[in-house]
Order: sequence, then C-alpha cells, then structure tokens
Amino acid sequence: MKKSRSLLTLSLSLVAIAALPVAAQAATAGASGTCGQFRVLHNDKISGVSFPAGPYNMVNSGMSCSQTTKYFQQFLEAGKVAKGWQVKTLSGNRKRFTKLGTNPTVDFQATLASDPTPTPTPSGLTCPGTFRVLGNDRIGAMKLPAGAYTIKLASHDTPGLNCKTASNDFAYFLNNDWAGNLPRPWKMNVSAKSFYMNNTPSDGFSVKRVGN
Repeated sequence: MKKSRSLLTLSLSLVAIAALPVAAQAATAGASGTCGQFRVLHNDKISGVSFPAGPYNMVNSGMSCSQTTKYFQQFLEAGKVAKGWQVKTLSGNRKRFTKLGTNPTVDFQATLASDPTPTPTPSGLTCPGTFRVLGNDRIGAMKLPAGAYTIKLASHDTPGLNCKTASNDFAYFLNNDWAGNLPRPWKMNVSAKSFYMNNTPSDGFSVKRVGN
C-alpha cells in the first residue's frame, strides 16, 4: 500500500518568494547542485536504510532537481531503490543514492535537516508575513495573480503542518503543479483557494491576495 507523502519543500522564510527561475533550481538535465528540501512525513525505510520523518536537504550530481525529487519519491513509495541504484548511509544523517555504472557519477544525497530555531506557533491561524507570487500564475484552475498573499492555517492540530511548512508547500505547488495535479495526499478547493490533506479540510491551509 502506498503511503502519503508531503513532497519537496523549499528552504524559505515566512516571507517567501515563489516561481524561482529555472536556473536557480538546477532544473536542466545533467545539472549539479542544491535542490532545496524534501519532507518525509513518516518514519520510513528504503532498501533497509532508515529515513526518519522530517525535512531533508537535497544535493545532486549529474541530474536535475526534478529528476532527484522524482527518484526520491519513487524510492520512498516502493520502499526500495530501483534496479541499477544503490543507497547507503554516509556520515551522520547523510544518505547517498548512486546510479551504478555511470561515468561521470549520477547520484544524489539526502541529509536530515535540523532546525535549532523552530518556527513559533502564532496565536491566530493567519501566518505572520506575506508570500509573494512574482508573476500571474495558476495551480490548475486556481488563478493566482501576482502580488502578496497571506497564508492561513485551517487549524493548529495537523501534525507536521505549520506556517513554515505551509509556505514551503505553497511554493512547491506553484513551481511544480501548474496543471493542478497535486502530490498525494494534497487536494485543493479552487473557489476557497485552499489546500488540504487526506480529504480533511481542517488539515490544510488557504491563501488570500492582500496587495500588489
């Protein structure tokens, strides 16, 4: 049975910037560099290697960030690496995935990120600061004109969802889901401009444009 995942999250502050240039995401094939973060919601294993729940810093070599995200997601869903790949633990919390028989090397690393300064929970549901959409954008049928947006949590009771992760998830949806095909377990309500998980409207957040 496939498990629910929240996918790639970018390392953003609450004053977030969406729609980063493609070059900044190392999105061309054969690129190398940093690919932001990928959040694993539940303790998991891939080919016997443990992946505790939490955000992982991603770096790659010889592949694009979109390929890195796709492989990591597939390996988590399957519980094992694909044929021709291997995974092993390096020092600390670093895990390395290598495609065998490639020269130069094609690989990526996932390192469990520590957050020494957790984002404080606001007294209300509306997150502090604003999220800026740089150009007129859309997520499927949901139109999102350029401007500043506030993010409002549906509740404070959803494990793993706070203002920071909601901001990161919104950035990912904008950068990757223009067709509206949100990653599991996410769904959206176009008219309410809200996003929610597991068919539960209280497990999610909404966005509202508040200025240019």
